[in-house]
Amino acid sequence: MLTYKTMIIDSPDMICSCPVFKINNAQWTCKRKPSAQGRMAYIPGQGLFISMSCDETDPLRTVSENMGRVCGDSALEAFFAFPDADAPLDGEGCPSNDGLYFNFEINANGALYAKTGRGRKNRFPLTAEEMIEASPSAWVSHDGWGAEFLVPSDLLLRSAGIEELDIGSVFFCNFYKISENPNIEHYFSFSPVQSDTPNFHLPRYFAKSIVGGRLL
Repeated sequence: MLTYKTMIIDSPDMICSCPVFKINNAQWTCKRKPSAQGRMAYIPGQGLFISMSCDETDPLRTVSENMGRVCGDSALEAFFAFPDADAPLDGEGCPSNDGLYFNFEINANGALYAKTGRGRKNRFPLTAEEMIEASPSAWVSHDGWGAEFLVPSDLLLRSAGIEELDIGSVFFCNFYKISENPNIEHYFSFSPVQSDTPNFHLPRYFAKSIVGGRLL
């Protein structure tokens, strides 16, 4: 199982000092082969902060409203699973596919699709307040595009019962670069997903994240 160290930071502008994760595992169909990466950190009182970027200079971006189907555009995605008493880890220490997880998907317009729930079919969108707190944003430049957002503390508390993350806290995550558009269809992951057909909704294949120290 891959691991990623999530550092504790005081503000989003410190994210550039955090470890990098590479979204470089080609999965299924890959008509386009963008290079993507990102960083993640925990900001006490705010939540998990994620910053991702990609070298696509012409990202497909037709969706402009939150909760639109951004996976049909060119999208960056981050999924998170947390300790779940109703769906304990399996014998290999992996989370259950039927357990609690969050999916955050964003395109180059900054349109965010985000849900939480148990398993792929029992999922609910963020509340209007949580969507505002997620503060999704994106940018496009001459050499690529990127996006940032928060997994809000209110969502961590409401859905996972997590008041805060401390040094040594463990959760699970995976990061993706995707487009389901048939002209540019591609699927890349941080942690490899073992599935015969495209499916990123498989927490069993998430990486483990351990909260490290605080960056000063």
